[in-house]
Amino acid sequence: MTGTATVDLPGVRLQAGDHICGFYRAPEERDDILIPYLLGGLSSGSKCTCVVDSCAPSHVLERLAETVDVAPLCEQGQLEVLDSDSTYFDGGGFLPERMLRFWASKARWSGSKDSNVVRNIGDMTWAHRDKPGVEDLAMYESELNRIMDGYPQIVLCLYDMNRCDGGMVLDVLKTHPKAMLGGMVINNPYYLEPDDFLASRTR
Repeated sequence: MTGTATVDLPGVRLQAGDHICGFYRAPEERDDILIPYLLGGLSSGSKCTCVVDSCAPSHVLERLAETVDVAPLCEQGQLEVLDSDSTYFDGGGFLPERMLRFWASKARWSGSKDSNVVRNIGDMTWAHRDKPGVEDLAMYESELNRIMDGYPQIVLCLYDMNRCDGGMVLDVLKTHPKAMLGGMVINNPYYLEPDDFLASRTR
């Protein structure tokens, strides 16, 4: 899936079909990525779904409200800001299949005449919580690539480097075709296609 490139974050070009991993070390760095990403999508008429874990949804809405009127955007369904307990852990534990269906349903939104490229963003600190199923994170991220081409969407996954060990960082890089590094989005040389990643886990 390809589409017109957009520039929202300084120096960052985004296209439909992008599945990107980004890393941050402080809440301010998280917001410096998350808020412009959402504002860029909203300004172009995109459906934006944000799931946060390291902060409350109200924090994101308050930050967005400094620039846009969020109430009508939420009422019209163009903007959703949710928490991990009602999404990733709906039912008490993490089930990859359920979240893949969740993101696919968000990508089908067609409420805008200006843009049909949906923007999804996940704050992935939920993977460090003591909850059933979190050990399936890497397989989930890999399988997410199978649905990317079927829907005009951009997916950005944010990871807190202070909480990721070397093994997790390597898994994240293996499961995201693109990475946000140094203020740029680059093709990730460590990425493995889903079948190749699955084979590497079963050896």
